[in-house]
Amino acid sequence: MIKKIALTLFSILFMSSCDKQPEAPAEPKWHDALPRESWSQFEKVDVGNSWFEVYKVTDNTYAIYEPFQWQEAISYLLLGSDNALLVDTLQGVGDLKSVVDQLTNLPIIVMNTHSHYDHVSSNYQFETIYGLDTPYTAGNAKGHSNADIGSSMTMDTIWKNLPEEFDITKYESKAYEIDKFVNDGEIIDIGSREIQVIFTPGHSPDSVILVDKANRMMFTGDTFYPAPIYVYSETASFEDFFITSQIMFGYRNDVDYLMPGHNETMQPASYLDELRAATMAVINPTTPFEQGRNRRTYNFGDFSIIVKDPLDFGINAE
Repeated sequence: MIKKIALTLFSILFMSSCDKQPEAPAEPKWHDALPRESWSQFEKVDVGNSWFEVYKVTDNTYAIYEPFQWQEAISYLLLGSDNALLVDTLQGVGDLKSVVDQLTNLPIIVMNTHSHYDHVSSNYQFETIYGLDTPYTAGNAKGHSNADIGSSMTMDTIWKNLPEEFDITKYESKAYEIDKFVNDGEIIDIGSREIQVIFTPGHSPDSVILVDKANRMMFTGDTFYPAPIYVYSETASFEDFFITSQIMFGYRNDVDYLMPGHNETMQPASYLDELRAATMAVINPTTPFEQGRNRRTYNFGDFSIIVKDPLDFGINAE
């Protein structure tokens, strides 16, 4: 009798399981690639803040990383003997200043690689801001309302660890004032550490790279990272970007590492050769690309370049 009951129960369970349809595989999400393995090579610094991850990448340089929002923006804190240079201030989600204050007691100078909101939105927290004297920079320094940029900060673009005090429905980029305008080629001396500012427009009209020759690093912002590089917005210029790639190539013997503004840090300087070659390939009308709506994507392995269609520079420009 017991055996018969057991067989009956087995039959019911088996038939029930057969009635179930297999679950559709979940669509891949942007954060499925996280955590990025490359960060594990660096010393992680506990700053008691769950929104930011802080890494000591050299004895005098910290990377402050936002891995829980799809842009994965990176800020850098460069320590000198007299001042610290904060390269970009991220998206204004967490309290960046409280993190920086734990890392150094030095006076802070902020220098942005460009004025897009995901690089300047905590500028308002700091007293000393350096920047370019351009109409584009001045316009962005006025800030951006929730109506302008709110769509970039939603529960679809954030993975986890959103700060409790942050109201996602009111996200905005606050205004800030530039205290000192810098010139192309100018040196920012933070005490026993000289950082050269080089104008490199293309991704934006006010993009710069920062070259730290003594430590053999180039801070590239959005001008280079190993991912799709955007050169297709209304204010982007591939013609400028092409020239910029040649300028950056000129520093190939002065740096060992590129320090991008998104995703991963300390990329090999050999990418400068690849970026230059890639921009030359883009202007070649025989180079294949993926066609999109009013844009085209050229793939080069670890990175791609997305430009306007028609291309705004080159043999086939209209």
